[in-house]
Amino acid sequence: MENVKAIVKQVIKIWRLYKTQQKMLTVTMGQEIPFSLRKLLSQDYMVCSLFKKEMANFYDALKCHMRDACILDSDSKTINIENPQGHFDLALAEIIGVHHKIIAEYDVLLALAENSDLNTSTLKQHRKQMALMIDEIEAQSNGAPAGEETMLL
Repeated sequence: MENVKAIVKQVIKIWRLYKTQQKMLTVTMGQEIPFSLRKLLSQDYMVCSLFKKEMANFYDALKCHMRDACILDSDSKTINIENPQGHFDLALAEIIGVHHKIIAEYDVLLALAENSDLNTSTLKQHRKQMALMIDEIEAQSNGAPAGEETMLL
């Protein structure tokens, strides 16, 4: 596999986006928000935690070309999350925006791994779940009940 280094870098990007998403969700859940939305965001937090752990495991399987501590390096910009109380619509838009970034990074990762011997089924499931979370959050933020066909982890 000639592009392992690019795949590893992509995994690190996704891991960091999950870390950012967790911080954003924590800040948003600290506000006064409707219970149904709080429940959905806490599910999203758990999904992000699980997927972040799985990406770390994926990284561990590929890290032969990178330093062991590379995933924990903070070479990305500092995460500064400020959201005034009562502006959870803005927070939801930011959360959805990070989900879109995560999906885009998965698309890049899947393209890099396309002709490799890597099993990408887990990555495809992660991407699908992020898209479902966007739908759920958008439905909650618009006040519409979430679709019955959506299954959260």
